[in-house]
Amino acid sequence: MTSPETPRILVAIDPTKRPEDPLALGTRLARVTGAPLALVSVFPMAPLQPDDDVLRKIRADAEADLSEFARGIEGVTVADPLVVGAVSPARALQKLSEDEQVGVVVIGSTTRGPLRRTLPGSIADRLLSGAAASVAVAPHGFADDAPPELSTLGVAYDGSAESRAALDAGRALATKSGARVRVITVHQRLASGGVSASALPLETVDETLEREERRLLDEALADPGELSIEGVFETGQAVDVLVQQSRELDLLLAGSRGYGPLGAVLLGSTTHDLARLSHAPLLITPRGRPLTVV
Repeated sequence: MTSPETPRILVAIDPTKRPEDPLALGTRLARVTGAPLALVSVFPMAPLQPDDDVLRKIRADAEADLSEFARGIEGVTVADPLVVGAVSPARALQKLSEDEQVGVVVIGSTTRGPLRRTLPGSIADRLLSGAAASVAVAPHGFADDAPPELSTLGVAYDGSAESRAALDAGRALATKSGARVRVITVHQRLASGGVSASALPLETVDETLEREERRLLDEALADPGELSIEGVFETGQAVDVLVQQSRELDLLLAGSRGYGPLGAVLLGSTTHDLARLSHAPLLITPRGRPLTVV
């Protein structure tokens, strides 16, 4: 049972671009969290707007499409459909994400990329560079082969405050779903990492960094509670390791980069690439704002 104050999961629907993918992911998250689901469609408006009759027809058609999608959803609370006209659909979605009652915005991948890849289009790209709520991206083709349950969650973890927020979100989702949590730390060798980290040639900079990263991972795993949690530590390029790991995950969580305004999703180089290459759905938490639907 949810109250009117429970943050919603907002699923952005474009009926022309595989709406079943974000719909399947949003429904999955709503079932796990118990959060209500809201479907939104944003139609582009030219600076020279059509007359009122045309606008009413566009809005009515979009509302009918969303209502049809909503009728196929079972097991979750679905709010009334929301149709918004905007010159900039990306800006409209970003504005909606600023509502405190929106906990997650779910978007689909572009339909031009390979199956099971998150390859955001232009609107998603812009939303992933300023949303105030968590953003979840469904891979192209997700609805065709969605796992029957949320069984393994991955968290990209480097010990930063943003990655700790992603880990908190993963633990909360795992508590709700009974999923296993895989905490993934990647050590990227430094070009000058062979230089000693002290006056004595006892430990190189790379070795010092790796030791600290392993310590942070051990700390993250130290208090599992009743969760099933495991750690993975690998050396390589972070995005390559995370993309490979995503093949074995039902959901991959990452925090946005550690600078920029609080409460905003801002992608660094790794998460930016991950948003294009992940085989699993990707959930990115904004800086300084927890996942509010759990």
